[in-house]
Amino acid sequence: MASREIFSRTLEKLLSPQNLKPGTFIYGDQALAARLYLDKFKAASRLGENGPEFKAYFLFETDWAEILDEASSLDMFSSGRDRIFIIYFPDYENGDWQAGDKAYRQLIAPAEEALSRYFEQPPDHVFLVIIFQGKLKRGQKLFNFFQGLENRNKSFFQTLEIKTPKESELLVWLNEELRLRGKKMKPGAARRLLDLCGPELLTLSQELEKLSLYPQKENEITEEDVLEVCAARRNYDRFALEEALESGQLEEALSLNRSFFAAEPAAADILNYLASISRYIISLNQAKVEVERLKKPVKEIFKKSHPQIVEGWSLFDRKLQALAANLEAFSQKELDELIHRLARLDLSLKSSDLEPEILIETFLLDYFTLRDKKTG
Repeated sequence: MASREIFSRTLEKLLSPQNLKPGTFIYGDQALAARLYLDKFKAASRLGENGPEFKAYFLFETDWAEILDEASSLDMFSSGRDRIFIIYFPDYENGDWQAGDKAYRQLIAPAEEALSRYFEQPPDHVFLVIIFQGKLKRGQKLFNFFQGLENRNKSFFQTLEIKTPKESELLVWLNEELRLRGKKMKPGAARRLLDLCGPELLTLSQELEKLSLYPQKENEITEEDVLEVCAARRNYDRFALEEALESGQLEEALSLNRSFFAAEPAAADILNYLASISRYIISLNQAKVEVERLKKPVKEIFKKSHPQIVEGWSLFDRKLQALAANLEAFSQKELDELIHRLARLDLSLKSSDLEPEILIETFLLDYFTLRDKKTG
């Protein structure tokens, strides 16, 4: 973002009705957080008699020709109302540095000329908010295209990057959001919420909504409230399981496993659950190869695999230390063997009548036995 004031105030200004331009391209690892502020805009507009009309489009199902045609068409029934089109790029794999190039090649290049013409003289009362979730850098064609639109049409177009805020900014934001709901939160509770949910603003907003509805003494949320209200999230959240694996918390991993199977998941959900375990082991194996054979620094590998976690706040340091500890704890041979066991486990889940909970619990016990072995 252009300013280093509290990020939420910057977003409220840039996405406010008086500052919105006919075209806005939003990108960054927290780009989807724009929805929080657009939703506030939408809620406030309902109070007026002639508020704007909102429409959402997804580029994997609607092409630019249809969107631009509707944007350029005079709506006979709008009575001069503003029309705000929120346009989403498809979700790409987190940390995929080629995502921007794929998005440009698949979704922008065929429509580049039409988009350029549209923003030379866009229609009145129509605002396109285009959202790409992911980092971009100068030199990538997707970035260059939208930056070029801004440079050529400054009155009509703007680009906005939404980065993951610093921990101190997130803590301020949490308290501001709760204050609007008539609540407050103890500092320890706020940090616990960040530990449980991570820095993703949409997720945090959802958890704040649940916490604000939970009864507290003097309307102050405690750490115990956070653990109580957000416990269900940990039971089914792959990030909670990943944290147990990386930090060596055997009892936590087994508890999460029991909670998952207590809900009697469907077969497809069990396979997805195993996939979350596999992703972590495979990423650890790949990191081991990069450290030992390619001599890459652990910190460089961690930043590439966790682009949403900002260096300089405690979660970054804690998870980096956990990765380093696991790379030290396992040999390459042991990690290769764990991957082979996962393949056999996947086959057993699909072809045998053995209890899935016992099979996965056995694998977790094997994992932690290897991790916590005595080394000479």
